[in-house]
Amino acid sequence: MPSATTDPLGFRSLLTGLPLAAWRQLRFGGWRMLLLYGILQGIVALICAPILRWLFGEALAAAGLHSVDMATIGGLFGTPLSLGLLAAILAFALCVVSLQLMVLVLSTRRVRLGEAITVRTVAGDTARVLKKLFRPGSLALLWYLFLVLPLAQFGFLSVLTHAIAIPSFVSGELVKTVPGMIGYLAFLVVAGIINVRLALTIPLFALGNVGGLRAMRVSWRMTKRPDLPLQLAFLLVLVTSGVAFAGLVALSMLPTALTDLVAADLSPGVAAVSLALAQLGGLLLVGASVVGFAAVLVELLARARGLLPADVELLDLGSVPASALEKKGSPGRRRAGLAALGSLLVATVVLSMVNVPIMTAMSLHPQTLVLGHRGFSGGGVENTISGLDAARAARADLVEMDVMQTADGGLVAMHDANLSRLAGMSVTVAELTLDEITQITVSDLQGNSDTIPSFRDYALHAQQIGMPLLVEIKLHGQEKPGFVEDVVAELESIDALEANIYHSLSKPSIEQLKRLRPGLYTGYTMAFAGVAAPDTIADFIVVEEWSYNTELRDSATAAGLGMYVWTVNDELRQRQMLRDGVHGIITDAPDLAVGSRDGMHRESGLAATLFDALMRFVVVV
Repeated sequence: MPSATTDPLGFRSLLTGLPLAAWRQLRFGGWRMLLLYGILQGIVALICAPILRWLFGEALAAAGLHSVDMATIGGLFGTPLSLGLLAAILAFALCVVSLQLMVLVLSTRRVRLGEAITVRTVAGDTARVLKKLFRPGSLALLWYLFLVLPLAQFGFLSVLTHAIAIPSFVSGELVKTVPGMIGYLAFLVVAGIINVRLALTIPLFALGNVGGLRAMRVSWRMTKRPDLPLQLAFLLVLVTSGVAFAGLVALSMLPTALTDLVAADLSPGVAAVSLALAQLGGLLLVGASVVGFAAVLVELLARARGLLPADVELLDLGSVPASALEKKGSPGRRRAGLAALGSLLVATVVLSMVNVPIMTAMSLHPQTLVLGHRGFSGGGVENTISGLDAARAARADLVEMDVMQTADGGLVAMHDANLSRLAGMSVTVAELTLDEITQITVSDLQGNSDTIPSFRDYALHAQQIGMPLLVEIKLHGQEKPGFVEDVVAELESIDALEANIYHSLSKPSIEQLKRLRPGLYTGYTMAFAGVAAPDTIADFIVVEEWSYNTELRDSATAAGLGMYVWTVNDELRQRQMLRDGVHGIITDAPDLAVGSRDGMHRESGLAATLFDALMRFVVVV
């Protein structure tokens, strides 16, 4: 705590005091706080998450569904039982994440007071928080924990929130225009500001006599003055974790890189052990970050106590006592330290055994197809002839493109129903004839420009350069009858129907195409997919990157369906999909994906495979 002559909320005082609180918490709380964090994460991952999955499966069954996508999600709300189960899922998830974070905050307080962290104290803290969570005001925490924190990049605090993010197909489309990019950046800034201003919500709820909504209001008022120092303290913790993670990756790679050179037969075992140690190291780094954040917030709450409303009371927050140093070498602490070390050794052995088949599977040479998303914007505007040529130059295997119907029933290569983004014209495809729309010039932020081609011209050019197409049947909502039949007839007229493959977000459209021409290779595209592969007569599914996981891939394989993923632009994510052996990845950066695939085919050791495994399975902040 600062001295009496120092302003506890002064900029310089907070700038040094908040990071120091995090350091002292780790120094004096040490392995106890990290062990508590690991146990809580383990309980959530191994017990609570499966319960939530089971409840969701029961909700699907109650609604007569076995999977969920955008076409069927409305059915989840169709029966009282499914609605009740969804409410139970929300309530259970709220309790789990709230308890996880609040128990850490309460244990932070105990370290500051020099108290022991035992099973009894943790159980008592859990019971205290659980009693408050059953009050109606706690529901306000739901949007804070499952929306504000994840969107401000703090989803890593819990297993249940780490995957919550803005889907890449949404953010990817936004950054393709200047207004969209500005709006997206503004949203992220606002989300970050709201997160900082509400940062004391969990500590106030756990340590004070306020409910969820009141805690948020009080936090907003109390963080107005220390806003910037708090942001800098958070940034320091994140940067420190990032640097430590980089060092962890480098150290983990070194043994396998050496065995690749001198004893390649040992590389699989060495890589498996290195990955296991890195996974445990990553868990400790995340734990240290979370403990550091908790310490910063409790320290800020202690310093800002004078800003509390008169009717708000807090537990004694104390500070880390100097006497904590005297306990460091006690026999009890040594025994506990040895027990923790033994647990780490057992975990290393178990994880190493699990990692051997994972490393073997990831080292296989991928046969994944790379599809240029609407061509390749690195050399041409999307859905134009120049973009198609650029995709071929980038060595894409196929090009994914869109076909829409014009006002006179013509077919045009176009994705957007409105031309404002690409042509700066507030006019829709449905309002223009084919002759009118093919006279319009489109451009993008990369400086490319071209005219909008008819679907026939686009398909003919693809045929001439030997580029197969993944044709998306795109609906704008004002189609005339016979749209799908017209697409088939147009391609048959140039003998190109069988040379291409097809997909659509419209399940009826793709099923109609499949009935018209059963021999065509067709796919059902889902902006959102969950639990299992859908019931479809299509031959493959196309899932958005945000929805993809290996369980969904395995479900599709079991159902005899191919798995394509869109839009995968991040190189690390591309490498993950390649290692997973999905049938195809649709990307705005086909050059990167093809380069990664070629590199994997040239690999002779396991160092590169281990790097991809580290990026995937060792998650820090």
